[in-house]
Amino acid sequence: MLDRILIVDDDPLVLETLSEVLTREGFQISQAASGRQALATLSAEPHALLLSDIRMPEIDGMELLREVRRLHPGTDVLLMTGFGSLDGAIDAMSLGAADYLIKPLKPKEIIARVRSILQRRKLESELHSLQSELRSRYDMHNLVATSPRMTAVVAAVQRVKDSSEPVVLFGEEGSGRRFIARTVHFSGARRSSEFALVDGRVPPQEGLGVLLFGERSESGRRRRGLLERLGEGTVHVAALDLVPPEVQARLGRSLATGQIEVDSEPKPRLTVRLVFSTEEPITELLTTERLAPELGLLRDLLTIHVPPLRHRADDIPGLVATFLDDYAREHGRNLRVGPRVIELLSSHAMPGNVRQLFAVLGHAATLSIDGILGVKNLERSLRQSNLSAERPISDHLGDREYQLVLRAVQRNPGRLDQAARELGVSRTTLWRRMRKYGIKLIAG
Repeated sequence: MLDRILIVDDDPLVLETLSEVLTREGFQISQAASGRQALATLSAEPHALLLSDIRMPEIDGMELLREVRRLHPGTDVLLMTGFGSLDGAIDAMSLGAADYLIKPLKPKEIIARVRSILQRRKLESELHSLQSELRSRYDMHNLVATSPRMTAVVAAVQRVKDSSEPVVLFGEEGSGRRFIARTVHFSGARRSSEFALVDGRVPPQEGLGVLLFGERSESGRRRRGLLERLGEGTVHVAALDLVPPEVQARLGRSLATGQIEVDSEPKPRLTVRLVFSTEEPITELLTTERLAPELGLLRDLLTIHVPPLRHRADDIPGLVATFLDDYAREHGRNLRVGPRVIELLSSHAMPGNVRQLFAVLGHAATLSIDGILGVKNLERSLRQSNLSAERPISDHLGDREYQLVLRAVQRNPGRLDQAARELGVSRTTLWRRMRKYGIKLIAG
């Protein structure tokens, strides 16, 4: 069906001229001298595009458009009209026409419009295929949940997936919060809409406000942010506590009012669904002033705790099976697990959680010659794996930066902003350094 075009016109000269122009460009062309003949041709063989004159006897272009939209919705319609019928062509756009051309026709313009429509069709087809793949990958059934704690997570996702209310996910780095966020979206009522990830850990953090809320350009035109552009989609704000405080505050006010906080009136409605994720509970982040007070309403939202891998050892066999399936699909190579491998993985500390487990398996797969993931190459991969592993604080005692951060925090118990000002850095930067060195906030 791709690139097959049906040209409809009661003027034989127009038919031949258009056919010659488009055939030279590599398109497959069919011809019809009337609307009735065009409908018969479409019934016999599907076409990607119908290129039709508006003024024709019996069935004109407008009526033909209605019938094609009703009987052959997979075919796009491009209408041709003279200047006197321009209003009718514009009306046809509201009825579902892909575009219109004004006579006299120019070959270059015809080719450009046809290519544009067919390219859009291709992109829409690829997007549909990608969305189908994503819905399949992040379907509820793909959540590995043998352990009681993950069974509870699945039950919580089942409850919220069709809701419009924001959701909070908290859990350790690498525990699977991003996968859960996508599962909430792609298994729920919003699955056909867009999903976007905004990560508070990705610099420059100062640009997150523009990304989420948009901005006004130098010409005065307002550029829409993700909260507005995604409409009925989902935005996952990861590492919420590392998002700049002013952006946190705008998010909180937008949630409270149901309107996106932008510098225009009327303010657009907040229709996008928000999923937030953090490594620590919301109450602790609010208490230690790592979240803006405007986000206090998150206390009342449903919070899903994604457990660390050490608390869901029963899920390791299922996670390994998931890795093997994904590896076979992506690399075209089937792998098998040798004896005592599951036992080895279950007994090993995985501070990087599921992400580290998959990294270890991936490394072991590259070492495997016979397609078997055995104990020896798994042990080697585990030794080399330091994903998310933190050095003990004693290892940092010689680091000048560690000493400066530690002393500033100790001198300003419970006052993160003051400690940051003393060091001459932002609160976000200070918090990053504290996490890097394992320094805990001291209660005031």
